[in-house]
Amino acid sequence: MGRSKTFIVLCFLLISIFAFSAVSYREGKVVFTFKTDIKADAVFVASNFNNWSTSATPMQFVDGIWQIAITLEPGTYQYKFVINGTTWKEDTEAPSYVDDGFGGRNGAFALTNDGRIEPVGGQLQTASQALKNYEPNNVRKDTIYVDQDGYVVIRLYTNAKSVFITGDFNKWNEKDTEAYFVDDGIWEAVLELTPGIYEYKFITDGNWVVDPNAFAYVDDGFGGRNGAFEVYEENGGLKVRAPISKGADQLQPKVVETQKIETAAVEPKKESAEVEGTRAGVSIVDGKVVFAVKNDKAQEAYVAGTFNSWNATGLKMQLVDGYWTASLQLSPGTYEYKYVFVIGGNQVWQEDPNAPSYKPDGYGGKNSVFKIVSKDNQLSIEGIQEQGGGLAAKGTYNFEYKFKTHPTKYLVGSSVSNKLTLTFSPDDDISLKIAYDGAAISEAQAKFVSDNLAILMQYKLPMHYTLPWFLPFDDQETKQTGITLNYEFAGVDLIGGIGYATDKFPWIAGVQLQSFGVYFGQNYFANAYSVLGTISLNAPFNLFSIGATALYNFNNTYIVSALLTTKLFEIYHKFDGNIFYAYAKAFLGDNFIILDGSYDFEYGDINVGLTYDTTKDYAISASVTSSSDIGFGLNFKKYIKDGYLKFSVDSNDVTDMINKTYISVSGEINF
Repeated sequence: MGRSKTFIVLCFLLISIFAFSAVSYREGKVVFTFKTDIKADAVFVASNFNNWSTSATPMQFVDGIWQIAITLEPGTYQYKFVINGTTWKEDTEAPSYVDDGFGGRNGAFALTNDGRIEPVGGQLQTASQALKNYEPNNVRKDTIYVDQDGYVVIRLYTNAKSVFITGDFNKWNEKDTEAYFVDDGIWEAVLELTPGIYEYKFITDGNWVVDPNAFAYVDDGFGGRNGAFEVYEENGGLKVRAPISKGADQLQPKVVETQKIETAAVEPKKESAEVEGTRAGVSIVDGKVVFAVKNDKAQEAYVAGTFNSWNATGLKMQLVDGYWTASLQLSPGTYEYKYVFVIGGNQVWQEDPNAPSYKPDGYGGKNSVFKIVSKDNQLSIEGIQEQGGGLAAKGTYNFEYKFKTHPTKYLVGSSVSNKLTLTFSPDDDISLKIAYDGAAISEAQAKFVSDNLAILMQYKLPMHYTLPWFLPFDDQETKQTGITLNYEFAGVDLIGGIGYATDKFPWIAGVQLQSFGVYFGQNYFANAYSVLGTISLNAPFNLFSIGATALYNFNNTYIVSALLTTKLFEIYHKFDGNIFYAYAKAFLGDNFIILDGSYDFEYGDINVGLTYDTTKDYAISASVTSSSDIGFGLNFKKYIKDGYLKFSVDSNDVTDMINKTYISVSGEINF
């Protein structure tokens, strides 16, 4: 009888243990349970199966226990509980644990095909990610690299006002890791990562955005995709590539490697290697330019350059005697190019190791460069030299060097951006402009004006937006490549334009009178029909002027703005349905003071700034936000002829300035 009682008690204890086990499998679902002494109004499960969301998976409070049952596919998972949406707690009864990368632990378990919950060991991230199928991005550009300090840098091109990056490296925290603006629509996120596979998304102005240049994509569990990349170690340093897909089908590794290359303005000419009659590099054979390069890992190879508008598959190479070769007819001139190798289904852009010379490509790498010269009716290849002398055009050169502070390395995550803009305008009726980001053309524009007709043709890289000069909202998204016409008839300006899109036909049409205008378009300002109205009023004797603009897109988004200008002050405001921005400007002779600020209705963020500008000598600015961001800037004008030099310091968190402060030196030179 005593043994029977003991057995019953033991069974009861075992049943109790399993009844309150944190993770179990019942009736085809994974059941999470959680007990806490903390007063909780709500508890959520945050995990890699819901992108570590703090609100996507709420638990139910039943008989003193928080619990939830979830249908999951077999695989490896890690998780934490989130109390009241803010307090993260690890599971004290988890089947196993792994380092969460923040000094704590995540609960971890593996769900088998036959419905068993098992502990996991080793590197969870590798085990979990290996079960996923990664879709390679075959049209990506090299915007992800490891800098010289070992930090992973990810670039995004957008005209957003704020950019954050979120992923499993920061538990999908939407406000933890801010990207910083580099130049001309380029934003950079700098991450300190260890070897492993990572998934991520960008958040631009509160909108979740998938990186168009991610190494690969993977299902995010919500019907969308996450970007994915792998950090790995090689020869004592870190590199990045596309993750390797494995699983039941044991997919072959799909690898794309990229690393930041130290560049100089122009590198000296290299001697080409000649093997088995094939001359590596670029040469002239029978009047044609011949490209030859060796790459044993590539399944296909192409040449992309300025001669084919950087078309990644425009000029296919053939494998001859172990060398990838291609040829084409080119006229004398200077050309830039890169090789595009297809390795494991991914495109890998690489400079020619035997190129005559190089130029920075504007993305941390370099373009191969050669010059075709005709002498005595014979063509030859030469490297380029630094050019001297002047150019019959006006030019503007912008640059910025940006660093992040570090407690031991002092300054890390350095970035360099530069932009050169050349404008040729022989008279008021003709204007030609070309802008370069690094060595690549980022913008080209041609304007022709007659007595009653104006034509604008423009080309811009994706995510760089500027409206035609005769339309309002010069900072709004519109089709960056296309043609716009303005025809004056009987005192009325008739406006029409078409943009470029691969799957749509963007267009705009409107009329502009002296004091007001109205425009209508489709897929031009947004991916919908849109109506734009403007009005401007001038008081007698030039006492003041008022301008107002409203843009409504039929996808229920809108923007309104108004400007009041007098001789003593100026007031402006703009509201896009989410962010309200305003400034007040007071004129003090030749100088002025600006007080500006914004309020984000979605996140509740407040930004306030104050600037004193002497117009000719210097400008001082300071800013502060409700999220503990502070900034200070000093703009020197007097000491830079036809330009300026600016020094600024910005901190994302006043409580951790040593780790979250950015120092930048920027400037502009006009010639």
